[in-house]
Amino acid sequence: LVRDMEAGAVRVLVMLGGNPVFTTPVDLRFAETLSKVPVRVHSSLYDDETSAYCHWHIPEAHYLECWSDVRAYDGTVTIPQPLIAPLYGGKSALEIVAALLGRSDAETYDLVRDYWKAQKTAGEFEMFWRTALHEGVVAGTAFQPKTVKLKSVDSWNVSEPSALQTRD
Repeated sequence: LVRDMEAGAVRVLVMLGGNPVFTTPVDLRFAETLSKVPVRVHSSLYDDETSAYCHWHIPEAHYLECWSDVRAYDGTVTIPQPLIAPLYGGKSALEIVAALLGRSDAETYDLVRDYWKAQKTAGEFEMFWRTALHEGVVAGTAFQPKTVKLKSVDSWNVSEPSALQTRD
């Protein structure tokens, strides 16, 4: 990304969350090259270092204020529901991406529901939707476990013996 910004290949950069001006290693010169991007947009819970380098700062909605869908470590999908009404008019990453795709009036509930409606190919959607919300998980979405075996040291293909040495 930094090389592309340096080369002028990035015309618009939309950053959803995070604070890359602060967290990117200084030798990458992210803040310096970010200034070369003609249109810079940042969405975050905070007005931070990255926001200061951007033309637009979009207040991010807290995850407790909006609908979403997420995967657990084993792949199981859950559909988080908002616990509070939005307090400061923030926008979720889902809403921002939807706006970039031409759906500026879309609500997170509709975005999540429409996605799962498109995924559901068999059975009645309303029953699926209500069950997923009630149970807290989308049934059958866990990944299949994979068996992992370690190779022996003899099977490693190391071109330089020094690569196996430890540093002091």
